[in-house]
Amino acid sequence: MNFGLIYVLVVYLIVIALMCSNKFSIATCAVTCATLLQLGGVVTFKEAWAGLSNSSVIMMAAMFVVAAGLSKTSILKKLSGNIIKPGSSDTKIMLGLAFIIFILTSFTNGTNSLNIILPIVYTVCAAQNRPASKFIQNCAILCQVWAGLLPLGGNAGSYNMLNQIVESFGGVGEFNYFTQMLAKLPLGLAVMAVCIFVNHKFAPSFEAEEYQTTGKKETQGLDPKKEKIAIAIFALTIIGLVTSSLTGIIDSTLPCVIGALAMIFFGILKPREVPGNMGISVILCMVCMLPIGTALVNTGGDVLIANGIDKLLGGTNNSFIVLGAFYLVSAVLTQIMYNSTVQNIFRPLAIIAAVSHGWSATALVLAVSIGSSAAMLTPMASNVTALGFNAGHYDMKQYIKGGLVPFIVEFIVFMVTVPLMFPLVK
Repeated sequence: MNFGLIYVLVVYLIVIALMCSNKFSIATCAVTCATLLQLGGVVTFKEAWAGLSNSSVIMMAAMFVVAAGLSKTSILKKLSGNIIKPGSSDTKIMLGLAFIIFILTSFTNGTNSLNIILPIVYTVCAAQNRPASKFIQNCAILCQVWAGLLPLGGNAGSYNMLNQIVESFGGVGEFNYFTQMLAKLPLGLAVMAVCIFVNHKFAPSFEAEEYQTTGKKETQGLDPKKEKIAIAIFALTIIGLVTSSLTGIIDSTLPCVIGALAMIFFGILKPREVPGNMGISVILCMVCMLPIGTALVNTGGDVLIANGIDKLLGGTNNSFIVLGAFYLVSAVLTQIMYNSTVQNIFRPLAIIAAVSHGWSATALVLAVSIGSSAAMLTPMASNVTALGFNAGHYDMKQYIKGGLVPFIVEFIVFMVTVPLMFPLVK
């Protein structure tokens, strides 16, 4: 093992220790990670901070602002009141939230869905005198699991892209419009059942006043005219997001930014409120943890992991062993580096392994994509988990404990369904 790889692993252990200490914010730990990686020379300045120029950063910050504007209206209270009746049990509250999340994730990504659902969680919990900590992580898990399920929006043509990648490595592209939906549906239903009927019962309970979305909010409501404007801005922003995803005519960032600016120009949010509502902590976590993946590639860590998988498999062609190994490696690694990074590293490895062994590339790619999306246990796993961790004020132990049962259930359902629906060896 070379010095560079050892350095990367040491840096990551330091960052995990800082996070587990609960003495520093998640943003501070993430910035420390990127800084140490650049300081050690395993990534360049551009590689360390490349995430700052990512369009998803702008989209996230803008959607935080749009959601903050919507939270000032009474529509969330009315919506939550219609779906979740007063005096509902925690199970019924979670059922209502799960229904809303399923609808939201059909049209936008997991991060945007959680941004939208958080004000609803706070509204419901305030009205029913329930601790938001019971529901926030479960909502984050469902936003992560359901995102990309239905072949709508930006993932509508992803199957064609996957086929092109497989074929570029010499394989046969067999993905179709509904492949990922068929693979993910049983898993999503199982995890949703766990979150609705079981998981919230063991979640920690905090006092309601401990909860703020992204900063102090002014408590006064809006006048009727501004309320209608705020609702219209939010609705048009969502319509713009869906339309841009379906048509590709404009970048998906634009509707979010326009919506955020409209909230300011129409006086829904005051300029001084904006910085505290941009989700800076979540964005810094996302941006500054990305270099870990780059550092692993630069130091040969990806090759080491790939060789480890080969040794682990030991030449077997058993579908359950091979798919289980690729799923578990992806699922475990995604807890300590962002899921998109894990997917980008392991998808080519999965395709190469499939082509070289004569296996189904579809099955292995699904194992990697679903495994790397099992981001439930730590705030380093994805944008969604970082947002949930920050919004809920959980500590690392609570978050790992809260995600463990859904994580195990998803793996079990994967092993029962996917190898049978998409055989590795035909």
